[in-house]
Amino acid sequence: MIDVIAFLIEHFQDFDACPPREDLGELLEEVGFDDEEIGSALWFVDVLKRQADIPADALRQSTALRVYCAEELEALPTEVYGLLHFLEHNGAINPEQRELVLHALMSLPDDDITTDHAKVLALLVLWAHKSELPVLIGDELMAVLNGEAVMH
Repeated sequence: MIDVIAFLIEHFQDFDACPPREDLGELLEEVGFDDEEIGSALWFVDVLKRQADIPADALRQSTALRVYCAEELEALPTEVYGLLHFLEHNGAINPEQRELVLHALMSLPDDDITTDHAKVLALLVLWAHKSELPVLIGDELMAVLNGEAVMH
């Protein structure tokens, strides 16, 4: 799924520039992605298009502290929590976007939950929301698409 998401971000200006779901699936298949990867990526794109259970305005304005459940604590590496906190604290993502990234991460097999995957999923959410990023944070997130390390 991560490679498909990286392809979408690299080849389409924004979420609205993507072809309809059926055409996008065919395009991704022609490029060489397998059905499972395509299905997972399209599922997450569909999730992004749907309304959240909690009104987005309530999440955006929230000052509440996010407490992770036992399942999340077990599945997510400490570095992923740190990345999400860093992105949110520095204004790159809002609480609604953090929850979308967490939802996607929790749908991955445990072995696929890495900081790089969290970066790609954060990029997808930001890309879907047409969000502007601070330059250094954007460079760091985009570097994962090209396999480059920018900051440590």
